[in-house]
Amino acid sequence: MQQHVLSCDWGTSSFRLRLIDTSTRSCLAKVESDRGNASLFNEWKAQKVDRVPFYLQYVKQAIGELKVNSGLPVNNLPVLISGMASSSVGMKELPYADLPFSLDGSSAYAEWVDGAPVLENKILLISGAHQRDDVMRGEETQLVGLASLLDLNAGDNTLFILPGTHSKHIAISGNSISRFNTFMTGELFDIIARHSILSHAVHDAKQDEISEEERKSFYDGVKRSLGAELTGTLFSVRINQLKKYLSPEQNYFYLSGLLIGSEVKYLTNQKLILCSSSRLQRLYEWALDCVDLLNQTHVVSSEMLDNAATVGQLKIYAGMVNLNK
Repeated sequence: MQQHVLSCDWGTSSFRLRLIDTSTRSCLAKVESDRGNASLFNEWKAQKVDRVPFYLQYVKQAIGELKVNSGLPVNNLPVLISGMASSSVGMKELPYADLPFSLDGSSAYAEWVDGAPVLENKILLISGAHQRDDVMRGEETQLVGLASLLDLNAGDNTLFILPGTHSKHIAISGNSISRFNTFMTGELFDIIARHSILSHAVHDAKQDEISEEERKSFYDGVKRSLGAELTGTLFSVRINQLKKYLSPEQNYFYLSGLLIGSEVKYLTNQKLILCSSSRLQRLYEWALDCVDLLNQTHVVSSEMLDNAATVGQLKIYAGMVNLNK
């Protein structure tokens, strides 16, 4: 394997390119932006040009910035890309890998994409995984990395929780992904808090510290979700406003508790690994505490989570290189 590679984690709404030392897995320089696949897809449709070169033009721009930031030659390094770049809104749609999906990376489906004439770099585009009723792109690569970083035992039956816009609960059995569920928790929260009648009842103060009153409101939301279906609880946010039971800031956390509580209330007594950071991590920890599962939950560090996709890409890349020998 080469001493350096470029690692690209390209999501729906975000882009991150990192220069990686493969011997230490350390990041030497990085470029980040909000130029996710969704925005590029809309621009590409409007311009009616060839799709792959259009996306690679943005990758080329980011590589140029990385070269300036690092002071190192990067134009001939392999670029490993995972996430939504292999989706219907990405650079090139690739087929999904099937389950069970081995966490040694050998199950991954990936293709080399010719970067010429836009780029000198070779592009390894890594696809996602699917089951009959669900799909994911990017999380499976993260889990390949996390399995390596956490040194999971092959016999462990574990559920990984990856909160986000579309939260994933991913079951691991025999060191393979055996099934997973997608919860639209983050997207529903955004829609309700910004575009529904409840938008006037909630307010995010955007402070790092969560007050004791806001924390209690979150717990109350989780507890309310445990005994009812979600659609039967949401209007209580409006009642909190009309009756002045909660402030808009407290109500914001109450709504969050309703949604996250609805996501975690089905969980059973098993080993859990929570993969999140900052405020979202705290909210999921509190929700798991409400359902008496926090004591069996391992929380992945922010640093480990930040490196997981890159480590997964490196394992998949190493497998591809060995196959071509």
